[in-house]
Amino acid sequence: MRKVLAALAALAVAGATLVAVSAGAEAATTWQAHDKNCKTLKTPEGAELGSVCAEVQKRVTDTGSITGYRGRTSVAPVAGQSITPDHYNWNSQNVEFCSTGECEPKTTAWTSSWSPTLTSESTYVTWGDYGDVGASWSSWTKLATRCLTYVAGKVCVNRYERGYRTYYQERGQLIINPAAGQTIEPRWVRVGHVINGTSTSKTTTFCTPTCPRPTTSWSRSVSRDFDTGYDEGFASASWTLPSGAIKSLRVAYPS
Repeated sequence: MRKVLAALAALAVAGATLVAVSAGAEAATTWQAHDKNCKTLKTPEGAELGSVCAEVQKRVTDTGSITGYRGRTSVAPVAGQSITPDHYNWNSQNVEFCSTGECEPKTTAWTSSWSPTLTSESTYVTWGDYGDVGASWSSWTKLATRCLTYVAGKVCVNRYERGYRTYYQERGQLIINPAAGQTIEPRWVRVGHVINGTSTSKTTTFCTPTCPRPTTSWSRSVSRDFDTGYDEGFASASWTLPSGAIKSLRVAYPS
């Protein structure tokens, strides 16, 4: 059975570029917090070993534009314990930054050097005897879309995915663009996937108890986390036309 794993990995790769940055290029920028994720480590018996963190900063210009990202790993073992960070790198790059003894067991607090700068969002992950810890995320990638047009307006359903820390997220989106003087009532939007014939999903319902009646462009999404491949990923939605007719649409990847 074919699982959609290659597409998931591609989410972190698309558009990601490592760059060398000169001092002059950074003159009008500052590094600011973007995402930091820490994990407390314990032995099978419950004794504390210490903690490990993955941290990503964003490079921001004086006008507010984001021009880069950098990541680093830190560990803080408790007295008498050790923690070994085996690998740490951008998940979008087939590069591992671990050399010159940096990946030896650490018995005191230790922080890696900053990674090379990445020009687009990506997940940054560290592996070791603690499993894996990640920070940051990749941009949303649209994997399936379809639109239907009525006298009352246009309705679109989209499915998106992205890498998030050490797992993935999927998002379903409903977009309604009513025609002038018309309205289309959104009922619900859903996202999910199918594995071995079993479907799981998450739904957001809008009619609580009455449905919205947008007269201008309107969009809502629902998202959830997942950590494995699937046979089919989908997004679906339902709405009501001015005639009272209830319509629905489902989009899927692979189609």
